[in-house]
Amino acid sequence: MGRELRRKEAKRSGKNVKEAQELNKDKPMTTKGFVTIMIVLIALFSLTYLFTGIFATKDIKWFSKSNKNEEEETTSIRNRILASESLKQLDEEYYIYYYDSTNEDSEVTNIVDDLDGTVYRVDLHDEFNSNFIGEPSGVVESIEDLKVIDPTVIKVSSEKIVSFVSGEEIKTSLK
Repeated sequence: MGRELRRKEAKRSGKNVKEAQELNKDKPMTTKGFVTIMIVLIALFSLTYLFTGIFATKDIKWFSKSNKNEEEETTSIRNRILASESLKQLDEEYYIYYYDSTNEDSEVTNIVDDLDGTVYRVDLHDEFNSNFIGEPSGVVESIEDLKVIDPTVIKVSSEKIVSFVSGEEIKTSLK
């Protein structure tokens, strides 16, 4: 019952309005009231989580058709790095494959997957890597000088570029 209703009820029954209000303030919360409040709060938090997961962040995909090819594609892209991190990997010797994910050549990807050693992948379609696209620069002294085209494979040993293969040369020289 609201405060105004309690006041009117006390007035009708002839009780002192202030005393009725004082008595209601001192009532402790019952277990049933506490449990009800907790259930309502949990329900509100759950609904908020679901709505943000479905509509805002799209982490929960209840309403979309699952595409197995899409899931396989995302799990097959391992060792994805930014181009600026190309010479900073922990391995002593490794390969870096620069490619455009929107126009990927499956033959070149298969050749790169068969290389011995760790292969790191740099997606040139990513905006963070766009300043590394340009006329191929070959073997360079620092990462700031590096320019590549789609596709390019470089071999790095001891934080230095050992070999640089780009374009159609990949199909002939890396087989």
